[in-house]
Amino acid sequence: MNPTVLYSLENKIATITLNRAEKRNAISRELLSQLMSLINEVSADSEIRALVLRGEGPVFCAGADLKEREGMSEAEVHSFLDSIGKCFLSLENLSCPTIAALDGDAFGGGLELALSCDFIILRKSVRVGLTETGLGIIPGAGGTQRLPRRIGTYRAMEMILSGRTIDAETGYAYGLANSISDSSAYEDAKSFATVLSEKAPIAVRLAKGAIRKGIGLEMEEALRVERAHYNQTLDTDDRKEALLAFKEKRKPNFKGK
Repeated sequence: MNPTVLYSLENKIATITLNRAEKRNAISRELLSQLMSLINEVSADSEIRALVLRGEGPVFCAGADLKEREGMSEAEVHSFLDSIGKCFLSLENLSCPTIAALDGDAFGGGLELALSCDFIILRKSVRVGLTETGLGIIPGAGGTQRLPRRIGTYRAMEMILSGRTIDAETGYAYGLANSISDSSAYEDAKSFATVLSEKAPIAVRLAKGAIRKGIGLEMEEALRVERAHYNQTLDTDDRKEALLAFKEKRKPNFKGK
């Protein structure tokens, strides 16, 4: 049996690929378990400088595997929701930057998965949406919380309550997507990941942490969070290397130390 999730690591950039193309990369219990295991692997590897998340085939992820869901008891549904919530939160909490590369549509839990990443790149032909209200449910893997934080309360409410899908141009205009790719979101994501990987990795992780932890705080408290993260960069070898490289008029060689 082929693995439902693939993993590769090249030049300190990790790639996780959903690999159920024949099932539109629907999230089954098996896929979720493998995805959680790989996210934990990325979390444990401090050498990784960026993560790209993509889907094999023409669909990024169609959401939960509804055929599998049909056979679940109520207790099993709750267990699955607990697991998917934990998995997506673990993805969101990774210290390295994460990029969702959508070369295919993402609906329901598929879009919720993408929303758990720091950046989203959409191929221009893609459509996305939280379509759960058409199935008699609501988004249950973070969509009602992450989408408003990304695009604003009332645009998110419009999308979620109506269950309508939007195209890539609208997603970009809303702020859901960071950019639109003309040909390959995955290739664009790899290029952006390379840019990120060339920066000081400790600084990148600390900057991400400061932004994440400061959201929603009063400004005075948020600035204390920023200062605490800034202070952690002062004694790093990377900071010393950057100053030396500036003096010597060359590109710094960051080691993540």
